[in-house]
Amino acid sequence: MFDNYNERIEALLESSKEWFMTNVVNFDHIIQVGVVIILSGLSWFLGRRIKPYLALKFESLKVSNRLLINFINTFLSQLMGLHLILFLGIGSLVHTQFAGEALLIDLLLTLTTVWVLIKLATAVIFDRFWSRAVSVSAWSIAALIILDVFDPMLALLDEIGFDVGEVHLSILSLIKAGLLLLVALRLANWLTVYVDKQLYRIPHLTASARVLISKTLSGLIYVIIAIVVLNSIGIDFTALAVFGGALGVGIGFGLQKVVSNLISGIILLSDRSIKPGDVVQIGEVYGWISSLRGRYVSVVTHDGHEYLIPNEDLITQQVINWSYSDTKVRVKIPFGVSYDADPHQVRDLVIQAVRSIPRILKHPEPLCLFRAFGDSSLDLELEIWIDDPKNGVGNIKSDVLFRVWDVLKENGIEIPFPQRDLHIKSGGKVID
Repeated sequence: MFDNYNERIEALLESSKEWFMTNVVNFDHIIQVGVVIILSGLSWFLGRRIKPYLALKFESLKVSNRLLINFINTFLSQLMGLHLILFLGIGSLVHTQFAGEALLIDLLLTLTTVWVLIKLATAVIFDRFWSRAVSVSAWSIAALIILDVFDPMLALLDEIGFDVGEVHLSILSLIKAGLLLLVALRLANWLTVYVDKQLYRIPHLTASARVLISKTLSGLIYVIIAIVVLNSIGIDFTALAVFGGALGVGIGFGLQKVVSNLISGIILLSDRSIKPGDVVQIGEVYGWISSLRGRYVSVVTHDGHEYLIPNEDLITQQVINWSYSDTKVRVKIPFGVSYDADPHQVRDLVIQAVRSIPRILKHPEPLCLFRAFGDSSLDLELEIWIDDPKNGVGNIKSDVLFRVWDVLKENGIEIPFPQRDLHIKSGGKVID
C-alpha cells in the first residue's frame, strides 16, 4: 500500500519539477520574477505611505455603521494588494505588447485579485477568527483551482490513509473532520454564550437552575458535535464499544473522584441546597458561594481568599448554610460581669447599647439571657439578629463586644477575671 503511495508522490514531484524547469527556469520568466519583486516592493511602499492619509480622511467622516467601519478597515489593510493589482495589470500589458505572454505575472495578478476580493467580501463577518478562516480557506481552494491541481490533490489525499477496523481514514477525511470540528466548536461556543444570556433574562429562574440548564445544554451540544464529527469520517458507533468499555474501566479505577464530583455538582444544582450567593461555613472556611462548577464550588472569604472545594465534600460533609431558607441569622455573644453587679441593670444597659448598631435588626429584638452563676462571674449571653451574614459574623461580634465594654465601663460595672484564694497553714514542727 505504502509503495503505491510513494510511487504516486514521486510521480507528482517529478511532474512538478518538470513543470518548474520548463515554465519557470528560463530567461523570460526570471525577468518576470524580478519585475514581480520590484512591483511588490513598490506596492508595499505606497501602501504604507497612503494608508495613514486615507485613515484620517475616513475618520473625519465619523462613520457609525459597524459594517461600513469593518469594510473600511479591511480596505485599508488591502492597500498593498490593490496597488499590486494595478501595477501587475500594467506590467502584464507591457510584457504582452513587447515580449509575449506574461505567464507568472498573470498568475500572480489572478491570485492577488482573488485574495483582495475575498478579503473585501469577508468584511461582512465581524468575528476576526471566522473572517480569517473563511478568507484563507476560500483563497486556498481558489488557488488550487487556478493552478489546476485541485482535483489531483483531492484524489491523492483521499487515497493516502490507514484502516481502523473496517473504516478507512484518509488524510482528506481527517482534514474534513478537523475543519468540521473547528467550525462546530466555534458554533457551540457562540450558542452556549447566547443561551446563557437568554437564561439570565428569565426573572423567575434561580441561579442554580440557570447553571444546571446551561451545563446540561452545553453537554448535549458537545455530544452532538462528537457524533456529527465521527459520523463525517464514517466511524460506526458500534466500533466504539471497545473504547467505551475501556473508558468505563478507566472511570471505575482512575476517575472515581472526578465522576463523583461531577455527579455531586449535578445534585447540588438540582436540589438547590447550595447556590451562588449563599453564605456557607465548611469546616474552618466561612464565606459566600462565588460560583458553581462541574467539579468544584468557589467560596470567597472576607480576607480575599478563594477556596475551590470539591463538590463531593459538600455532599458528604456537614455544611452550614447561613442563608439556605432565610438570610436572618441569630448570633450569640457570651460575656460575664462581677457578682457585685445587678444583672437586671446589666441586661437593660447592653440591650439599649446594641440597638444603635446599624446591622442589628430591630425585629426580632436583641435579648440578654442569664445563663449561669460562674466561678468568677455572672455568665450572661447576648443574642442578636442580622440579615446580612455575607458581610461577616466575626465583625458584628466585635462591634457588640466593644459596645458592651463601653457601656459597662461608663456605669462602673466590673468585668471580672478568674481569681483564686491561697491559704497557707502554719504550726508545723521545725527540726533543727
